[in-house]
Amino acid sequence: MPKAKLLHNPRAGDKDHSKENLIELIESEGFTTNYSSIKEDGWEQIEPGTEIVIIVGGDGTVRKAAKAILKNDAHNPYRIGVLPFGTANNIAKTLNISGDIKDIVHSWHSKNIKGLDVTYVSGLDEQVLFLEGFGYGIFPQLMRDMKQIDKKSLDTPEKEIQKALEVLKDIVLNYEARECIIKVDGETISGCYLLVEAMNICSVGPNLNLAPAADPGDGLLELVLLPEKQRRQFADYLQHLIDGNDCPAFGYQTYTGKSISLKWMGTDLHADDELIDYTQPITLDLSIKPGLMQFLVP
Repeated sequence: MPKAKLLHNPRAGDKDHSKENLIELIESEGFTTNYSSIKEDGWEQIEPGTEIVIIVGGDGTVRKAAKAILKNDAHNPYRIGVLPFGTANNIAKTLNISGDIKDIVHSWHSKNIKGLDVTYVSGLDEQVLFLEGFGYGIFPQLMRDMKQIDKKSLDTPEKEIQKALEVLKDIVLNYEARECIIKVDGETISGCYLLVEAMNICSVGPNLNLAPAADPGDGLLELVLLPEKQRRQFADYLQHLIDGNDCPAFGYQTYTGKSISLKWMGTDLHADDELIDYTQPITLDLSIKPGLMQFLVP
């Protein structure tokens, strides 16, 4: 029987996704399970002989678990199974992991693997990694603003995503664009932008599809830019999404590359769901490790 380590965010999902129910479901599919709550000390310890690490939660839980796995073993010998119980679940959506959780668990027996790149950022005081996206401008500002909102009434993922889109529209209308100097595979790009985002997956934040062509395991990043001149157009696009209207994909400026450096003339910066504090413009280099994480996919 395959030996699995179950890393669970107990705040994710609902009462049907309790520790007991999850263990029962996973073991009914023929896996032996060692359970840890990521809210308790020592959860990072993975027992010898583990073949599969099961991550239960949203994008933040996946990133937290990935950082712990890579810290303990930079070569990551495990296959990763995800049960997506977060708000946005951008990683799971890019990997086409969705549907009934029993079907997801059953699909792990087929051992279909999709590699997911991990990108390391150098130039900060400490090395930072990201799985989803890394960038400047309106998204780190959105993260800050959403932390200040009382979410008691946002009792479903749909309501939280709707609220995030509304807040993001207000930010877009008022955010001060900044200059960014960029190099992508030796090509220099510069301009005044509201957003500069290096994407490894398709969507970020409130399921905003910035990079529909992104392949998370191809060793490349999609660099997405939103220049000042597109401010009003992008705000109108967000209003269409808020209203639930169908609309064409937004025409971001996009570049693809494997060697990227960035210097943003501001201090709003994030890596996945982590805000990064720094006080002055610095040049940061992105280094991709292709397929470092191996995810089980349907």
